[in-house]
Amino acid sequence: MAALLLTSCSSIPRLLEFDSKPIEREKLVLPSVDKFNSREVEWIVLTPENVEEVFKELESSGQEIVLFALKGDDWESLTLNLADIMKLVQQQKSIIAAYKNYYEDDE
Repeated sequence: MAALLLTSCSSIPRLLEFDSKPIEREKLVLPSVDKFNSREVEWIVLTPENVEEVFKELESSGQEIVLFALKGDDWESLTLNLADIMKLVQQQKSIIAAYKNYYEDDE
């Protein structure tokens, strides 16, 4: 038994054969993106000079008088927030385009 253990360690190991070939990437399947359709919004700028006129126009047209107001600084914050969102969307579009090019350029 000892002879068997000693000779098995000193035997020449078999050569390992392998075949290397590139692995094909799976086709990238991205869902189509919905198109953004902006809804029309009518902005009314209210000032101390025109507030009564605007209220009369709204009343005469039969609309409820509900107004949402922003101060000048808040308006600036809102527009900057929207600009940041648009920038993030552009970055995401660039990332998606890079993935698409990476996976589909070889085809």
